[in-house]
Amino acid sequence: MDTSDIGSAFDVPAIITGLRQDLTDLRTGTITAHEAKVRAEIAKQIFSGLRLMVQAQKYMTGNAKPIQQIEGQDP
Repeated sequence: MDTSDIGSAFDVPAIITGLRQDLTDLRTGTITAHEAKVRAEIAKQIFSGLRLMVQAQKYMTGNAKPIQQIEGQDP
């Protein structure tokens, strides 16, 4: 899974669009400040998780070594 797949898997554009809509809804009084804050915190956690996934993927890609055979399995 490359980084573009990660963004697609979590539908990053929809998250950003949702946050933009939340700001509009907050300004018009459709949602409360508490609701907007909770939604923003959830988005923050999702983006933090995505960042960790990308970092782990880069680390593993740079350090991965080919193996001839997995122990205990027939070739």
